[in-house]
Amino acid sequence: MAFPWLHYSTFDDGTLQNFNSETDASGILDFPHYGVLANGGFAPWQGAHCVRLALSGTAVAFLEEVEDFDTALAGRIFVWFSVCIGANLTLTAGDTVILLALQSAGAVNEVVVGVRNNGGVYELFAGEAGATRTLPITRSNSRWYQIELDCLIDDGASNNGTIDFYVDGAAVGAQITALDQAAIAQARFGAVSGTAAGNAGTILLGGIIADDLRVYPRERFPKDTRWVTRDQTVFVGPCTIDAASVTGTGTDAVMTLLDTDVYEATGIAFSREPREYIRNVTANDTSPGFTTPKEFKKGVYVQLTGTNPQGFVSIRSPSQVVQSQGGYVDRGQRRKGLI
Repeated sequence: MAFPWLHYSTFDDGTLQNFNSETDASGILDFPHYGVLANGGFAPWQGAHCVRLALSGTAVAFLEEVEDFDTALAGRIFVWFSVCIGANLTLTAGDTVILLALQSAGAVNEVVVGVRNNGGVYELFAGEAGATRTLPITRSNSRWYQIELDCLIDDGASNNGTIDFYVDGAAVGAQITALDQAAIAQARFGAVSGTAAGNAGTILLGGIIADDLRVYPRERFPKDTRWVTRDQTVFVGPCTIDAASVTGTGTDAVMTLLDTDVYEATGIAFSREPREYIRNVTANDTSPGFTTPKEFKKGVYVQLTGTNPQGFVSIRSPSQVVQSQGGYVDRGQRRKGLI
């Protein structure tokens, strides 16, 4: 495993985070927090935010990253992300919407994942340019799917590229083989292409990870301890921190903990004054945190800086943090009275 990942975006500051750019001429992509999502019965995968796509006919919108997903000929990359296909999604029979594309120069699709309406049956799919392996799904405001791809890129001479497609950890069909591919130069994530007249409804995208080893399914609601490798809201709701630690490959890894359930990159509705602050002083050493217990009234947002930082944050149990889809929606609908 790369330390900690080749790419990880949680979108939990309400921005595109580690992606380079956003294309959205029609305003169908945003990064709402859980209080906004709760109005429609939706909730993020984790944390406070996610990517929301509000499909509108032929409009496309996507985030683009031009470095972290790069993969040479004969190279291998693993990509994990979570997706919720809303109950209100409507695609005309035969329509196919690409949600993730790994592309070579010239924006040529070499690996894709998406959703389609196959004669009234909604399916997730993967392939080189379209649907080669498919899985029937249920459209639901509360059902999140974990997608993972194991991609071995063609060596440029033998048409020997392969894709293994996993949903919730299980392989979907046999390995896709004999792919004629070029080197990966960028990734696009969102409603990348395929949208058509009459398409409508909501798709949510949670965090996305790229790595040099398989990621495997991740726990949506860890009971009392969170592994943190990217800035994110680790706990939503009041709680008591019982322990925290940080490490990094340099001597500059810093973990800052803020008391808020919704962090916005430019927001002013919360205090940016650290509730706690810890750092490591020896490379690759784990530095324990602060005098505990420490009470957080709204939630815990963790910021990491330094060279390859990562850490753990634990809370006392039982606590009042969100631990379910219904908990997200209930707290989100009440949130105006909580701030």
